[in-house]
Amino acid sequence: MSMWQITPARRTVAAASLAAALALTLSACGEDQPKTETQIPSSSQRHTGDQGSGGERAKQPEQPAEDTVIATLHGPQGITLDVTSATRDSSGFVTVNGNLKNSSDEDFTDTAQWTGPELAMKRAAGDSLGGATLVDKAEKKRYYTLRDTENRPLATTGLGIVAANSAQKVFMQFPAPPKSTTDVDLQIPTFQAVSLTLTDA
Repeated sequence: MSMWQITPARRTVAAASLAAALALTLSACGEDQPKTETQIPSSSQRHTGDQGSGGERAKQPEQPAEDTVIATLHGPQGITLDVTSATRDSSGFVTVNGNLKNSSDEDFTDTAQWTGPELAMKRAAGDSLGGATLVDKAEKKRYYTLRDTENRPLATTGLGIVAANSAQKVFMQFPAPPKSTTDVDLQIPTFQAVSLTLTDA
């Protein structure tokens, strides 16, 4: 047989082999693709975005801690004072911090009594917590709020109106009782008194 007679036959066989190989490859690809589409990432893969470069989970920002209430004074018409600290410092003072709240739906305006009876302090500071006192029952002594040279108390001032459903931070500062005294009563006009344990700064 001549070369011209053999070549077409060989070409036919080669073409058939190539077509079979392509069909097999396409068939294999067609079987693998659905598996790829239905794969579900593992829990470790789903949380990869929460991890740092070292594989450790990223830390969430810390939320500020809320004030710890150590005592609550109850006043009139939904008024309360949550005491958050009563600290004796090395300078010989006691500072009481707290949150004054009005839980009613009406503004509270009768704050003048909290200033106490002294007219000089009322003229200097207006409505304030200047009438607060600390009572040392063991030593039988009462400590009044400190004041500056103009009779302004070292306490929260400007309390003409306590708005409905509101809260505000307040403070009062007193001379410190002897170190042997750890418990005192906090008294504010129109509020129920509470006992406080003093802590050192």
